[in-house]
Amino acid sequence: MTFRLFTSLGNEVRTFSPVKEGEVRMYVCGVTPYDVTHLGHAFSYVQFDTLRRYLGWIGYRVRYVQNVTDIDDDMIMVSRRQGGRPIAEIRDENDAILRADLDRLNVLRPTVYPYATDHIPEIIETTQRLIERGHAYVVEGDVFFDVSTFPRYGRLNGMSLEELGKRENPESKRAHKKRNHLDFLLWQQVDPGDPSWDSPWGPGRPGWSIECTAMAVKHLGTQIDIHGGGSDLKYPHHENEIAQAECAYGVEPFCGWWVHNGMLQLDGVKMSKSLGNLVLARDLMRTYEPDHLRLYLLSHHIRADANYTAGAIDALADRYGRLRAAAQRASDGPGAGSAPMLQDARERLDDDFDVPGALDAADRAAARVLAGTGNEDEADRLRQTLAVLGFAFAGARGPANGDFSP
Repeated sequence: MTFRLFTSLGNEVRTFSPVKEGEVRMYVCGVTPYDVTHLGHAFSYVQFDTLRRYLGWIGYRVRYVQNVTDIDDDMIMVSRRQGGRPIAEIRDENDAILRADLDRLNVLRPTVYPYATDHIPEIIETTQRLIERGHAYVVEGDVFFDVSTFPRYGRLNGMSLEELGKRENPESKRAHKKRNHLDFLLWQQVDPGDPSWDSPWGPGRPGWSIECTAMAVKHLGTQIDIHGGGSDLKYPHHENEIAQAECAYGVEPFCGWWVHNGMLQLDGVKMSKSLGNLVLARDLMRTYEPDHLRLYLLSHHIRADANYTAGAIDALADRYGRLRAAAQRASDGPGAGSAPMLQDARERLDDDFDVPGALDAADRAAARVLAGTGNEDEADRLRQTLAVLGFAFAGARGPANGDFSP
């Protein structure tokens, strides 16, 4: 069977083929831990965890990197608001909460979990490369990427420079110093008292997008297979990552598949910290079993925007009960857990990672198992399918079952 996956670069579904045979290099943008994380983060990381698991099931060795952006404007703002509390303390507190939530949802630990602040040398080295290659320039201690030197800028979003220029851009700072409107900071001067590091251009700190480029290259190489993140990161963050990596290292493409998850909304409005309309995974898991919440999150296609409403998880209670009860009828003993997946579920996953379709197939199989009309090994196939989708009750490895290894 052939696995086909959508990529935002070109807006097409293509047969998946990694750079190195048998190996997948996967980078997923992590959080900026200046505050609590919410159900939208859980949606993203459960989806990419499931993609990672399926790639492993079909025979790939997956190296999965998920970063922590622990230095940026928001981290500094919260530190100031809390009377100069060390950023590392704020990071560690919120990261521990996120990690506990994801552990309960049985999300596998990343192969590498890098902090941006641990990669300042790599960030400086990448910035120097861009300057030397004529893609960046220095103005009084600030270093900007020169978008005019990269003709493919905008391709990920399918937009011209003029169209991009009309969009909101959180990296469009210090306009009075820039050559072009879309140029963005690679390295920046800081206000007195703010965190800073020595650099060839004076004390300062990294821009936002250069952090992920440096960490991805450090831990995965100059060409990767899958880059994941929310659809809200396509511009400017991921557009900038492409420009930086391809210009600094002379590669094309930097990434073969750009996979963007949809946004989780609350009553039709994007869930975000800035709006304060947050639903927290840990609060929901006081009422619902973590696997029940995982089922809700996986009931939406990875690219689809999901609208959370009161009662949405309750609506899946019957399905959740069927899947659990049917999986418990699988055989035990030697060889248990080695059954193949349900054929129709695998066909749905191979067709652009259609997890909701695979769950529909699993539910039909569960009904047959409970009615006694299924094939002899159907319960075993069902449990295997649910384990590949990461459900702890089906025996999927992961933190919820005591396995904290990557």
